[in-house]
Amino acid sequence: MTSDISSLNPYDGAGESTSLVLAQLNAGLFKRFNDKVMPAIAEGLAPSADGKSVTITLRKGLKFSDGKPITPKDVVFSLEQAKQGGVVGSLYKETITAEKAQGADQVVLDLVRPTINLDALLSYTQAAIIPDGFGGAGKDEFYRNPVGAGPFSFTGRRPGTSVSLTKNKNFWDTKKPYVDALDFQVFNSVNALTSAFQAGTVQAVPFAPRESVPSFAGANVVHTAAASTELVFVNGRTGPLKSVQVRQAISAAIDRKAIVKQLGSTADKPTETYLPVTVLGQAHSAPVGDQDLAKAKQLLAGTPYSSGASIELIYPTGDATLAMTVQAIQEDLANAGIKLNAKALDLGAWVQRLLAGNYELAYQSISAAGSTAEAPLAFYVTSNAIGGGWSTQVAKDTLQQYQAAKDAAGQAQALDTFQNWIGSELPVIPTVSVSPALVLSTKVGGFQGMPTVTQQSLPMEELWLAK
Repeated sequence: MTSDISSLNPYDGAGESTSLVLAQLNAGLFKRFNDKVMPAIAEGLAPSADGKSVTITLRKGLKFSDGKPITPKDVVFSLEQAKQGGVVGSLYKETITAEKAQGADQVVLDLVRPTINLDALLSYTQAAIIPDGFGGAGKDEFYRNPVGAGPFSFTGRRPGTSVSLTKNKNFWDTKKPYVDALDFQVFNSVNALTSAFQAGTVQAVPFAPRESVPSFAGANVVHTAAASTELVFVNGRTGPLKSVQVRQAISAAIDRKAIVKQLGSTADKPTETYLPVTVLGQAHSAPVGDQDLAKAKQLLAGTPYSSGASIELIYPTGDATLAMTVQAIQEDLANAGIKLNAKALDLGAWVQRLLAGNYELAYQSISAAGSTAEAPLAFYVTSNAIGGGWSTQVAKDTLQQYQAAKDAAGQAQALDTFQNWIGSELPVIPTVSVSPALVLSTKVGGFQGMPTVTQQSLPMEELWLAK
């Protein structure tokens, strides 16, 4: 990994490295595998006649990694923790009104409304099942040495250096994991990472930096599900960006196809769709037009900035590919008559300015926490339109319609409405749909289900070593 984890708390942990490690330590009631949502700790889910409650039956003989049994009380406690989570907690609050244990192996959930994708929501890493009352420990003490129900058990952590896990002998799927231990190593540079891989001390590189993939000679490169979208966040309260014509000019000037070609990944695709591809379902992707500099100049000619505009764009440091993309956008806009002043900031400062609305343009990606559209929609709302001064009403309405939909067609209609609004107002300007690369050495004999899952929830229990 090229970045350390930020937390061992599955309900508040965020970021690629953190989500990946937490997915190995924890299990939920359901899991996503081979592009489907399947039972995990739960045997299944039975809705009531009106759909406003569901009964979840747990598998028999379940145990946590410390050998203690998993009970309905643990599930009730865990879902209450999920509701308080800072990442997608609001989704669970707005979906589940109450949880109660029933007998030795069942939990009943009362719902705000019938929810057709409840199993998918419960497959998120942020709905992990942990011991009731933190197993008798204090919260902080528990997360220093967490106990979970995932395929691996926590062994230890050296901040900034490594996280060590061993096979969970009590894992609900008794045939897995196939490997005995995982050692997540943190490297302070891409060069150090590639050198370790070539020396054979590293056998798998999740979220491999795109610019470094060609350097992994002889490796098996797997592109997992496209769960994130790179885009330009727009502050519509400032200067030229108040004008929709200026925003349209920026979008028309960007050569998305050239950016993807420059990145050198056949899996990444140009996009003008805000929502990551993995959550679209039956919704339609926005058609990607070719770069049109003549149109961009014409749009600017109808504004007070016909002679040119100067705009600042901020982006986080630490990602060479991101920097390359920003440079390409800078050159595209210069050809349309817009001077883009690109400024790299450390991640903390970038986030602070973004959420405070102290920016003009900002570049980064948004990710889906799972296989449904709730997380990116909720992020738009909870971030107050990413600090850009935009109304969140369309996103709120879309989220409500999406959650209340009775079928996939109804969900698609809600998402199309939101995407049409994004396309007309351009509060964000999407550029690339990203399919992260998982680099595997020849020591990895094989894997199951990898191309159909997001790397944030990568099932490392499905990897096996060559003999």
